[in-house]
Amino acid sequence: MRKLRRHLVSLLGILIAATSATAEEWKPTNRVEYIIPAGAGGAVDNYGRIMKQALDSRGVWGDQVLIISNKPGGQGMIAAAPLLQRPGDATVFTMLSTGQMLAQVQGEFKHDLLNDFTIGPIFFEEAIGVAVRADSPIQTAADLVAQLRRAPSSLKIAVAPGLNNHIHIGILKPLKAASVDTSKLTVAPFRSSAESVAALLGGHVDVASASAANLLSGVRNKTLRVIAVSSSTRLKGTLAHVPTWKEQGVNSVFTSIQGVLFPKNLSPEQIRFWDKTFRMLSTSREWAGALEQYEVTPRFMDHAQARAYVAEQLKASAVLVRELELTK
Repeated sequence: MRKLRRHLVSLLGILIAATSATAEEWKPTNRVEYIIPAGAGGAVDNYGRIMKQALDSRGVWGDQVLIISNKPGGQGMIAAAPLLQRPGDATVFTMLSTGQMLAQVQGEFKHDLLNDFTIGPIFFEEAIGVAVRADSPIQTAADLVAQLRRAPSSLKIAVAPGLNNHIHIGILKPLKAASVDTSKLTVAPFRSSAESVAALLGGHVDVASASAANLLSGVRNKTLRVIAVSSSTRLKGTLAHVPTWKEQGVNSVFTSIQGVLFPKNLSPEQIRFWDKTFRMLSTSREWAGALEQYEVTPRFMDHAQARAYVAEQLKASAVLVRELELTK
């Protein structure tokens, strides 16, 4: 009897080990698609292309390659729509961002990030910069604030890829803190920050709020002047000379995160695969170099950490939109 019991225990251990080994070996067998909720050419698109290059070169899922699709608009809902139709499918994902959290609490993103999707890893956080043309009479954040206090609608401000998202709030929050009547601002939405910057350079708008990465080339070729960044400390590299809003007397700090979002009902094995894959990506030379080049701050969180972060930030976002009087 004892021998039989030991034999059964041993057999059970073997089965558990075999099941665990099989579970850890899950990987995509079909093409994997990353649906980017912004137009081509902006920082969001560039990050996706770098991700594709890094993962494809490592043959993470054999001969298959990462497919990139651009589906801007609808506060990210257009890009998220295919995920809602494919529960349990770990071969399709879209971007997760602070913009979606802000849109959800405003009722513009008409889904529940925590319950309608699987939160994937978070990769980094980025600052929002405010830029003018190099020949603009606006030299500093103080100049911008002074003009908008006098005449809030006098300057056309470009944001992307829509209104009331993290790019928009990246300029609304400091202007509100500086006693500008933000309800009267003239704001023009574009499909991507690349288009916002192009409109600024073309003289179609006066100011652009954009992720810092989208402003670097304009600063380097001296066609743009960045007058403030939204982070708590200065950035490094090309924008190291740009003071923060706080340094210029405006008590405002704001950054946004970027990660990925999957359909709901992913299995633990699928989640484990993507945690491992994106952790590998986050430590790769290509990815680290890209983050440094675009002056964003690495902040890797796996599925569990990212889910807890999103739950916390949804609450914080609800408070922020009330303060900015964006609730309907």
